[in-house]
Amino acid sequence: MFKIMLRFAAVLLSLLVATSASAGDATELVRSKQGQLFKVVAESQSDAQQAKLNALFDDMIAYDKFAAHSLGDRWSERSEAEKKRFSDLLTELIRANYRKNIKKLIDFDISYVKEGQADGVTTVTTAAKHKTKTSEPEIEVEFRLETVGGKLKVVDIVTEKASMVKTFRSQFLKVLNKDGFDALTAKMQKKLDKLNKKKS
Repeated sequence: MFKIMLRFAAVLLSLLVATSASAGDATELVRSKQGQLFKVVAESQSDAQQAKLNALFDDMIAYDKFAAHSLGDRWSERSEAEKKRFSDLLTELIRANYRKNIKKLIDFDISYVKEGQADGVTTVTTAAKHKTKTSEPEIEVEFRLETVGGKLKVVDIVTEKASMVKTFRSQFLKVLNKDGFDALTAKMQKKLDKLNKKKS
């Protein structure tokens, strides 16, 4: 169920370390984060370093929107406490996978293909190519951003035409419909505990 989170974290990070880009607000946002990210990655691993990485990552993604879209129509059925619980768990899962996969990005070259806007959404299309495994095909990734609280933030990622939000929704609702909300959050917590245990 949660394997997609691993891919999500790695793909989203590619946005932060893209090597070239066309002009636009979204690409300028990427440029401003690039130097900061590499500077923090070069630091010795510590709680302070992890906090800085989290801050950089948090500045890129609209967690609340991601959480709401991931439950679709079922989001409105949840109490405010349940919404917070789900959103907090999803945030921590994304952060944990992010920390786990950050160094893998050095194996890929990322280039921008185009940037466009429609219906209030900015879509940035990129191509990821492995540096040494040249026989592997390029991976097309679309980043969808919206203005949230006056800032452009990621609200979905589409990899090879597969939407991360829609994939999450399918996986989460399968558990929610079968076993209920408590079972869903318990499964999320179990996955988070496992990731944190590997970190320690």
